[in-house]
Amino acid sequence: MKTSHRYVGDSIMLATALLMGSSYPFAKDVLATMSPLLYSGSRYLIAGLFLMAMLALKRQPMGLPRRDWPAIFLLSILGVAVFQACWGLAMARSAPSLGSIVMTTTTAFSAILARLAGRRLPALGWTGIAIAFAGVVLVVNNSLTRITLAAASLDGALLWMASAFAWALYVDRCAPYNLRLGTLKVMAWTTLIGAAVLTPVSLLFDSLGEFARLSDRQLGYWLYTAIFPVGVAFLGLTAGLERLGVSRVMVYMYLIPVAGVGLSAAFFGDPLTPARVLGGLIVLLGVVLTRLALDRTARVPV
Repeated sequence: MKTSHRYVGDSIMLATALLMGSSYPFAKDVLATMSPLLYSGSRYLIAGLFLMAMLALKRQPMGLPRRDWPAIFLLSILGVAVFQACWGLAMARSAPSLGSIVMTTTTAFSAILARLAGRRLPALGWTGIAIAFAGVVLVVNNSLTRITLAAASLDGALLWMASAFAWALYVDRCAPYNLRLGTLKVMAWTTLIGAAVLTPVSLLFDSLGEFARLSDRQLGYWLYTAIFPVGVAFLGLTAGLERLGVSRVMVYMYLIPVAGVGLSAAFFGDPLTPARVLGGLIVLLGVVLTRLALDRTARVPV
């Protein structure tokens, strides 16, 4: 790999991770007025249209083979409709910093899925999974001196973990289609279709009139979280995967909670407690160990 090519990929992934992390505090502000399902569905609808436009600008074929439509539809339901429904509901019920940390357990769920698929996971991987989930417990408890866990605090955390699992399963099942059809095409279609399913469902409970109640600031945040942390960031992921490969790209994903927690504390008043900082570091340690185990497993024939 040429050094300049790698540095371009590193720069792209650094910006991508920061963009993805920025969605957490901005989304929380919008959700003070807009309902979670309508927010998630509508912003991904804009993101899906943006990605389709990028696909057209790149002059890449936009059509899908007929045989792939059922699988792409199911991936859309899983990777956007279910994932974003849980994400929005969790964000409405908990602090952005908690969400950005708990979502890193995607790697732990990826390891579990790899084991279920027949790939042997070494002890390092299981140790990493245990450490990551122990860190999540500390983040949710949010105290170093007493037990504060309650149904109210667990509600948001469980939704975050459901969101992380849905994303891990989506990424795992997308792999063969990304190789055959292209990552950007798969992301564009699944984002658009998933949002086209989630948005009408949200309107069974919510109203488009909610947009009129958004302040100019909130409307700007809604548009920002549709285009940059989703649309532009997905383009960055595609470019990063092409230049760096999966393992190096995953390293940059560990910066997402750093961006999410930092922005939440600096600009939106989300309290940065010692328990949450320590828990976040423990989660990241577990995720790194799990990632190392997955990389080793990928190099060893099963």
